[in-house]
Amino acid sequence: EETLNRRAIVQPESLEDGVYRKIMYDQLHSAIRQLPVVQRRRLLLYYFGGFTFEKIAEMEGCRHPAIIKSVRAAEKKLKILLHK
Repeated sequence: EETLNRRAIVQPESLEDGVYRKIMYDQLHSAIRQLPVVQRRRLLLYYFGGFTFEKIAEMEGCRHPAIIKSVRAAEKKLKILLHK
């Protein structure tokens, strides 16, 4: 019954939506690979690793404003790469 309720609430993804999501996922990962190593590492730690700016700074032995600046620069580059 729980599975039936979940399927009634969550609509299955259409084939078109699944393909679109896969394309966007691939484009994002391709763009991330184009970032400089330090920016890529910090971006991944922040967004995918769930670390705070402060924790990343502690791990890298620097101040957190440097991490914020680096992640923001990576975000800006990703926007440019993804809108080509």
